[in-house]
Amino acid sequence: MKADEAILRFSLLEPGDRVLCALSGGADSVCLTHFLAEKAGEMGVTVAAAHFFHGLRRRDGPAEKALCQRLCDRLSIPLFYGEGDAAVFAKAQGLGIEEAARTLRRDFLLQTAQRWEAGKIATGHHLEDSAETLLFNLIRGTGGAGLAGIPPKKEQWIRPLILTSRQEIEAYLQQRDLAWANDPTNLMGDNVRAILRRQVFPVLTGINGQAAPHLARAALDNWQADRKAEEQGAALARQAQNSREGCWIEIPALLDLPEAAAVRALQQIQRAAGGRMLERCHIQALLHLCRKPGPSGQVDLPGSQGVRRGDRLLFTVHPPDLPPKPQTLAVGEPAVFGQWTVCLAEQPGPGGLPVERAKCGPAPRVRSRWP
Repeated sequence: MKADEAILRFSLLEPGDRVLCALSGGADSVCLTHFLAEKAGEMGVTVAAAHFFHGLRRRDGPAEKALCQRLCDRLSIPLFYGEGDAAVFAKAQGLGIEEAARTLRRDFLLQTAQRWEAGKIATGHHLEDSAETLLFNLIRGTGGAGLAGIPPKKEQWIRPLILTSRQEIEAYLQQRDLAWANDPTNLMGDNVRAILRRQVFPVLTGINGQAAPHLARAALDNWQADRKAEEQGAALARQAQNSREGCWIEIPALLDLPEAAAVRALQQIQRAAGGRMLERCHIQALLHLCRKPGPSGQVDLPGSQGVRRGDRLLFTVHPPDLPPKPQTLAVGEPAVFGQWTVCLAEQPGPGGLPVERAKCGPAPRVRSRWP
């Protein structure tokens, strides 16, 4: 198993680290937790596990919790437990079930890590997971970051099994007589990831048995290139100057960067100026503005504006739109309310909204929503 190589190659752990393992009870997380707990003394780290029940497979929940507890007892490490209702959360937040379950689980892991004072959270993502994510991101459309698949580390999140295949994981478990739970929903449903696992990867493996490792290797190469671009972009973003109008940088310094690094710099400066995430169309418009011969121009951005002034690019934040003032309505007299023209009539015409006059009072008004 290549977890040792991943930890060393990507500097995932250091002596003195406290590591919280995300333990679902599946093969990947059981392998991860056992490996790190067994290696803890050698690496000089402290290990605990956290199990979250998201309420979607209630019949299996108690058995999976018991399996995780037995493993942690065998390894003499603490197990933290949490639960939530992904279906209720999804409905309340307008999310898909899978996204809701991931959000609840992520929040639980972050809160548990904070309480236990863990600097690292380890998850069981492996080689095939990274290959699958690369394909998934390509299908839906992505930039450089999405081509990195699942990175070996990001902030406090680490993936020691990212170089390890599912076959190697199961061999590790069998050699050590470790039990794990199977989640049948991983291959069910019509979501993109389930289709990739059930239909696409078997075809790719039939074409080339090394398809998944090759995709995962490409994802790692892209991640390393993306990290370099991120570092170069951050270095330029740190040179940005603040003024009363906003935040500006020198255009020649921006254009000297590789385009991937320039994209990172623009994103970071936009956020520093108080704007929102830039999409591909905004990035291309800004780069075109910087490259064109003319000394001036501007681009509207989400929550801000990019303005060229000679060799400088200024990010200036739009003032927030003020709500339109309330208007008193009189029968037959149109009132302008923001982008709307509102008219109170005895009988509503096409597109009109019938309202009982008695509920409007003697002087009805149209206004913006109150908190």
